[in-house]
Amino acid sequence: MAVLDLNDAKQVEKYQRFVREAANGQVTQDPKWGELKANWGHLYLYRENEAGDIVAAMAVLTIEAVPGKLLAYCPKGPVANVSDVDLISSLVKEAVENLPENVFLVRMDPEVEFDEKLDQAYQEAGFKTRNVNVKNMHGNIQPRKNVVLFYDGRGEGASVIENEEQLMLHFKRDYRNQIRRAIKDGVTITSGTSKEDIDAFFETYKMMAKAQGITHRPIEYFYRMQELWDGDDAFRVFLAHFEGQVVAAGIGFAYGDKIWYMYAGSNRAFAKHYPPYLIQWEMLKWGLSQKKVRYDFGGVGDFVSEDGLYKFKHGFAYHDPHVEYIGELDYVLDEASYEKYLEGFA
Repeated sequence: MAVLDLNDAKQVEKYQRFVREAANGQVTQDPKWGELKANWGHLYLYRENEAGDIVAAMAVLTIEAVPGKLLAYCPKGPVANVSDVDLISSLVKEAVENLPENVFLVRMDPEVEFDEKLDQAYQEAGFKTRNVNVKNMHGNIQPRKNVVLFYDGRGEGASVIENEEQLMLHFKRDYRNQIRRAIKDGVTITSGTSKEDIDAFFETYKMMAKAQGITHRPIEYFYRMQELWDGDDAFRVFLAHFEGQVVAAGIGFAYGDKIWYMYAGSNRAFAKHYPPYLIQWEMLKWGLSQKKVRYDFGGVGDFVSEDGLYKFKHGFAYHDPHVEYIGELDYVLDEASYEKYLEGFA
């Protein structure tokens, strides 16, 4: 095990290549993500095999989550074989040795599907697990239930998707019609990584947040994202244009074997032209062109039509199995602070 020296450009590049190209690689495990989260501390660990190749990586971000105590969070990580409980335990213990003494919790939420045996194995290794016992979508930092389209043809009635025609046929019929309607009405899509793209995205993002009565991140957050990934093929801002204005937008990242549809926005005044559907069509084609295995639409409250997020996303992943991740694997160092912290997720 080694701690990544951020001043060693060669080793940083090697680490970044691993978390980008490994099948279970995650943008949230890239040191760039640590730079994006400017108010968090950071620690990066990695393990190499005898040939000198990185085989495991763990980004840990720290922030004061209860007075005087730090949460150490490994978002969507580590990038490693999570089924190897001994390996992951050793990574966590190594992290503890290199973290500040006032850390009360090391939390991981890897994208591995829930499995009772694996869940039990982590509990026996000293972890507290938060998954099926958490009923609210926002009871975890990351949603556990996600809608995912699998290009490799999983699920009843699904087949391998190798071209755009097969991709279109993968959707529900009315979704296919709505995509065609958007095109017929004159909606067009552009994609890029510029500051101007961020400005256009942010206007629709604010509109959506206001319509849904939810908070949103400040534009400075997205400006920083743009600066860090400007010109990077792993990052794209998609914009839907109609009659000279941007009416919908989406931000995606291409890391590991997936596209992650991370942020979105839309102007409901133009809903009858279905621009969000055309945004998804172009982003899904991006995943196809990148030969990805998965397109992750992100979290939902539950896999039921009454859930608005699920209702929209499911029409694209109509044939795909529901994905329910293992949730949070908590290595608790201070029980009293941990209980205080959990009060915020009640």
